[in-house]
Amino acid sequence: MLKSTLSVAAFCLSAVAATAGSYSVTVTNNMDKELLAPILITSAANDAQIFAGAYVTPEAEAQILTGDPGKLAMRIGADAMVGKGTDGPPGVLLAPGKSVSFEIMTEATALRILAMVAPTMVPDNYLTNVVDLQGSDKVEVGLNRFDIGNDEGTMMNSMISGPAATVVIEKKM
Repeated sequence: MLKSTLSVAAFCLSAVAATAGSYSVTVTNNMDKELLAPILITSAANDAQIFAGAYVTPEAEAQILTGDPGKLAMRIGADAMVGKGTDGPPGVLLAPGKSVSFEIMTEATALRILAMVAPTMVPDNYLTNVVDLQGSDKVEVGLNRFDIGNDEGTMMNSMISGPAATVVIEKKM
């Protein structure tokens, strides 16, 4: 009985490993003067952990206002991944025109990317988009810019502009 249980467990683990994908993620800051804070990546299935109606959850608000994705990553759990830049104070920001690359492992078919725009010019902006991983080994998507309306008191997400950064996700073989 123990031998067959271990065989079933080994089969299940190999099935999970077979569906999981390893990806290279490269984010490029296309803004002229503004920095990006650490980048949170998660399955798009976790959007309810980020967005609450026309606003964002308290944990997403904390990331957008402070740049620290820790609370949001904790709310999402093991499905949250964070990539940091190497520029600007305190060495975790992504400077204009610069790129950062990192590796992720996921079983998701679509990923949500979220990063705060450092508040040097505007206090409550962020970049986001969903990247569909199905059907292609390499996907490039622009991250659109949004304002959460915190400093204006509206507490509503509104799109400010189209892509202010680019994300390229490539499946590792």
